[in-house]
Amino acid sequence: MTLANRITLFRLFLVPVFAGLIISYTREQPWLRHGALIVYFLAAISDALDGFVARAYNQKTKLGTILDPMADKLMINIGFVVMAVNPNFAYRIPFWFPVVILLRDSMIVVGAYLINEFYGPLRVRPRITGKLTTLFQMSLVIAVLLELPIARHLMWATLIISAISYIDYMRDGIKQIGNEDEA
Repeated sequence: MTLANRITLFRLFLVPVFAGLIISYTREQPWLRHGALIVYFLAAISDALDGFVARAYNQKTKLGTILDPMADKLMINIGFVVMAVNPNFAYRIPFWFPVVILLRDSMIVVGAYLINEFYGPLRVRPRITGKLTTLFQMSLVIAVLLELPIARHLMWATLIISAISYIDYMRDGIKQIGNEDEA
């Protein structure tokens, strides 16, 4: 197993630690919120590090291409879910928010699977809207953990960019299907 994949596995290990700290947080135990923030930053650093190691030392693997985005999505989405069920945060994530985000991600994954299964290999291209969605989602997690007043506005901005990104991915998928039908 490559070093890059080991770093990614470390990030996957951090997901339940992160979730446990958030779910256990109470106003009387602010150290749990601070601990969750530290774990989140460790995960972000490990994400950058595994990408660097994979590129710099030619350690890109098929396993890494699956585990890396999965670790990112788990950290963010599980973070939203446990934040939504914990009433102790200064700014609460509404229950419907993680449902919408998870539904978006699930529909993109199902669409990608269907295109790959029925129309040949899927040509995945990084989209600027996808990168912005991740940036906004990560920023929202940080804003909630830091109890920043901007969290409420950031949640709505995250919802909007997530919707735009979903449309962008679907349009690209439909275009790929259209190109296959013409061939």
